[in-house]
Amino acid sequence: MRKSESKDELATGFAAAFPALVPLGGAAANAVARVGETCTQASLEWQEELVGFVSTRLQETVELQKSIAGCRHIADLIRIQQDWAAAGLRAYLDEAGKLNGIASRAARDSLLSWHETVRSSLAEAAPPAATKASPASIAAE
Repeated sequence: MRKSESKDELATGFAAAFPALVPLGGAAANAVARVGETCTQASLEWQEELVGFVSTRLQETVELQKSIAGCRHIADLIRIQQDWAAAGLRAYLDEAGKLNGIASRAARDSLLSWHETVRSSLAEAAPPAATKASPASIAAE
C-alpha cells in the first residue's frame, strides 16, 4: 500500500506535470478542480440526455411495430414507416443539437474559469501602475 503524499510532494508533482501553471500557484490547482467538476457535470448531463433519448426512441419503435401489426393495406404500411423514419431523423438531429449544447457549455465554462484565474493572477502579480507626471505635479515639486 502506498503511503499518502505530503503537500510538498503533491506540489512538486503538480509543478512537474503542469510547469506552465506554476506561476499561477494555488489558483491554478483550483482552476483545474473547477474544470474537472464542470466536465464531470457535463458528462452526467450528457449521459442522462442519452438515456432519455434512447428510451424515447425504443418506445417509438414499439409504437411503430404496433402500428405495423394493425395495417390492412401496403399503402398504410409505407406511410407509417415513412412517418416513423422522418420523426426519427428529426429526433436524432434535435438530440445532436442538445448534446452539442451540453459540450459547448462545458467548454465555455471551463475556458471562463481559466480566463478568470489567469486574469486575477496576472493582476495580483503586476506591479502598481506608475503614475505619469503631469505639468501641475512637476510644478508643485
